[in-house]
Amino acid sequence: MHSNLNLTHRGSLVAVKHVLETYTSSSFFTRQREMPGHKNGAFLGVPQQLLPIIPTSLIPISMPRKSALDRIRKQGDTVLKANELRPDDIVIPIMGQTGAGKSTVSNLCWTRDEAGAKTAEKLAHYIMPIPTHWATRYHIGAHCRVVLLDTPGFDDTQLSDSEILRRIAVWLVASYGLNAKVAGIVYVHPIYPGRMTHNDCSNVKVFQRICGDAGLSKVILATTRWNLCPAGTGEKREEELVKTFWTNLLQNPQSADGKAKMMRLQNTTNSAREIVKAILEKMAQSKINGVILSLQEQLVIRNKRFQQTEAAKELRSKLEELLNETGSSSSEDRRGRLRSIAQQIGELKIPLGMRIKMILGLD
Repeated sequence: MHSNLNLTHRGSLVAVKHVLETYTSSSFFTRQREMPGHKNGAFLGVPQQLLPIIPTSLIPISMPRKSALDRIRKQGDTVLKANELRPDDIVIPIMGQTGAGKSTVSNLCWTRDEAGAKTAEKLAHYIMPIPTHWATRYHIGAHCRVVLLDTPGFDDTQLSDSEILRRIAVWLVASYGLNAKVAGIVYVHPIYPGRMTHNDCSNVKVFQRICGDAGLSKVILATTRWNLCPAGTGEKREEELVKTFWTNLLQNPQSADGKAKMMRLQNTTNSAREIVKAILEKMAQSKINGVILSLQEQLVIRNKRFQQTEAAKELRSKLEELLNETGSSSSEDRRGRLRSIAQQIGELKIPLGMRIKMILGLD
């Protein structure tokens, strides 16, 4: 009997029955009244308390399993396609808050004609050729290209945080399936006008969970808006980031491969290219072609559901804290905000039906 399946009322049992009936109605499921060698109706690990209400003919012996991508992908999602990729291509995701200047890297590194932009709402990737002298210097293939993934930032006005994380997960899982190598990650943060907020810190924690310890050693922390920052202010903010907010990222004692690197991203082509070159330098020094991000590893290798990943859990914690801080209000805007947060929290929890399918091996 599965102790982690807490079925305390008839409604839960009916839900289980509905799940089994739905998922065993297709002809490709093999049905058998009783599995050989099992006594007392112990079918495929089905808890004893379910047997009185579930026809044993409905209990499947074997089920086709969905891929990690199939579980989280929706129609219209942007992914890297096999015909776009070459064996030596490397991937550099660009992340950070909305309006931080993430697109600066892809906009300035190469022209759009060179990049071959793949436009999509709120998420896009750009495939860019690497100059020959870069390939020689960093010991990469002569025909290697960089795939820059421009991701939407959390706290976007049009997309929820849970949807943003899901879209990022879809792209990363799809690229993993094509053996695309993540060379490094750029995290963009504006040095001006505002200071680091509590919400910014929460977003950095989600970013850490996406990368994992191994991924953090490949991170470039790029600060932007230096051209708008008054003299002296930027240096103080930079010191604050180093000593207070980004200490774990910049020291990262858990990784034997090193730590994140902090750089200034000026509004120039040369500065943007220096960011990419810094990642190629890290890759050359480690003598490893790429890194598997923690989010990829959990979804694909460890076969976790999206809601079970550390990134999703961290985001849910952020939203739950935000929900508690927001509190109740008579304002319609505030009530709408509360409903949105509550909906996202729900999306980051595993529904009862899915938990049942997981226990019974139906998904």
